[in-house]
Amino acid sequence: MADLHKLSVQESLNAMGPGGVWDIQAVSTEHSDTTAGSTIHLDVSGYSQIGVYAAGNIYFRFSADSGSDCVAANDMVIDGSTLTFVTIPNGLGTTIYFNHLGVSTTTVKVVLV
Repeated sequence: MADLHKLSVQESLNAMGPGGVWDIQAVSTEHSDTTAGSTIHLDVSGYSQIGVYAAGNIYFRFSADSGSDCVAANDMVIDGSTLTFVTIPNGLGTTIYFNHLGVSTTTVKVVLV
């Protein structure tokens, strides 16, 4: 484990922390629909970071409940065919959901680690 007390302030802020354990989740297939009710909710409680690979562009958001659907006008986008690492906002509560929805009507496969 890194001893952060030996680093400068800037180095400490940039430290990503331990690698931890990687759990590969089942492939999540997006519905061929961009309506908010088609959002997929995955419980990511207990993790500090996730790796997201999406075959196509997806909207995403985090929430403290599983009923928080993505809204195209409000949510961020992860570009398709890229591996993106996202830090989990653990300040939301004890249960945290990663919510995602396809940007287009094409079916999109999403893999999380």
